[in-house]
Amino acid sequence: MLAQVSIFPTDKGASVSEYVVDAIRYIRSECRHRGMGCEVTSMATLIEGGMDDVYGVVIGAHRILRARSDRVYLVMTIDDRKDRQDSITRKKARIEELLLKG
Repeated sequence: MLAQVSIFPTDKGASVSEYVVDAIRYIRSECRHRGMGCEVTSMATLIEGGMDDVYGVVIGAHRILRARSDRVYLVMTIDDRKDRQDSITRKKARIEELLLKG
């Protein structure tokens, strides 16, 4: 399962990096601990692993932000394929390959 997660507090003003970084630290640490894939981008974090692990990591990140905020916004998009793994790197490599072909 590949999940794209955007999560941030809505009650902390225009700049929320100091809050989001706590959630990202947690996500990275949990992904390493569980042997999952993880990539942070400017707009979202990609998490790859089994369904229970992915949901567990997202719930943990939500709890971290909820502890410091009265309101948390979370959007999660999931691509769940039985026949593929390593989607974080594979999808990006395929796009780069096609771009080089023109």
